[in-house]
Amino acid sequence: MTESLKMRIKNTLFSPFMVVSVLLGLLFLLRGKVLSVISYNCRYNAHLSFKDVGDMFLQDIHTAHVISGYDVFAPIFAVLPSATIFCDDFNSGYIKWILNRSSRKRYIKEIMLCSSVGGSLAIFLPSLLSGLFYLINGKLNFYDDDLSFLFLGETVYANFQYVWNGIAMFLFLLAISLLFGAFWSNVGLLVSILTTNKYLTLVMPFALYFIIHLILYRTGGLLFSPMNVLMPSASFIPFISFPVVYQGILLFLIILVCKRLFKEKLQNV
Repeated sequence: MTESLKMRIKNTLFSPFMVVSVLLGLLFLLRGKVLSVISYNCRYNAHLSFKDVGDMFLQDIHTAHVISGYDVFAPIFAVLPSATIFCDDFNSGYIKWILNRSSRKRYIKEIMLCSSVGGSLAIFLPSLLSGLFYLINGKLNFYDDDLSFLFLGETVYANFQYVWNGIAMFLFLLAISLLFGAFWSNVGLLVSILTTNKYLTLVMPFALYFIIHLILYRTGGLLFSPMNVLMPSASFIPFISFPVVYQGILLFLIILVCKRLFKEKLQNV
């Protein structure tokens, strides 16, 4: 790993934007449970702890995603930490200094890797920390004859949710969050290459995310809706690894497109 890449990744990981993304993510994913316990204790002068009201932890994770709206705004959190790096370099003129001391190929790789890492962690960390909170204060998944009791009961994950008492499903959701963050951060990077506008870079991924969902909803293509990826609880998901395969393909394609556009953009720099 080169010194410049180390510096970029370090600046991304410890940037205020990463902190904002993670904290907002945690706020979305934890506020329902925290506020309900605080509200109940204040209203009835009770002393309930989070563990007292904990459900099966996967059920709590699902509920947090459903009621918080986190999945709707997740693309915004993904682009905040590092999607605007190229805009900053290009608009400040700093890119000319960089390219005089580094190859274009190396610069493109570093920017895309930094974008992928920043976006991945911006979604992964809130998912991990909130999931651990629900795991510590909830119950492990155990098999019940009434599979409809849990949100995955009528999906392809009906049996998978009990592997390692739900831990396997939790790890699967974390893998999905990594791919989701990397993809949408690179969508933001793509916008920055095309426009070099920082504000469009931050806003357009969310707009595309919402428009794509609406189009697929109207045309019956909800299987491919990005809003059904972070929490794959829909009954029409065809096989267990579909969210990972689908997002892996999208990430591969967006990387190819970004590389091509990057080369064209940097030819005249």
